[in-house]
Amino acid sequence: GPDGVKCDACRAGTFKVGNGTGACISCAMDLYSTTVAAVTPDTCLGCPAFTRSDIGSGIITNCSCIAGYTGPDGAECDACRAGTFKVGNGTGACISCAMDLYSMTVAAVTPDTCLGCPAHTRSDLGS
Repeated sequence: GPDGVKCDACRAGTFKVGNGTGACISCAMDLYSTTVAAVTPDTCLGCPAFTRSDIGSGIITNCSCIAGYTGPDGAECDACRAGTFKVGNGTGACISCAMDLYSMTVAAVTPDTCLGCPAHTRSDLGS
C-alpha cells in the first residue's frame, strides 16, 4: 500500500522483491505459485510437462494440457497417439481420425494430419 498505510500481501501467483509501494509482479506464463506474500521470483514454479498457464497463475491446476496432449489440469500430459489429434489447450480428449483416414503423427494438433487411405484400402476409426 501507499507509505504509512497498511500493506496488502501479494496474492498467490505474484511476488514482490523489496519494501515500498511497488506493485506485486505476476509469475510469467507457464509458471505458477501457491505462495501468498512471496518475496522472490523463485516461488514461481514451472508447470508440468506439456502444459501451459496464464500469467499470474496461483494454483497448479491452472496448468492445462497444450494442443496435441491430453490429461488432467495440473499434471503432466500425454501425447495424443497416432490416429488422433487435439486442436486446443485444456483437458479435452484426443479426437480420432475418421474412418478411412489415418495418421502416423503423434501429438497432432490438427485434423489435417488425418490422411486418406491409399486406393482400395480402408481403415477403422482412429487409425
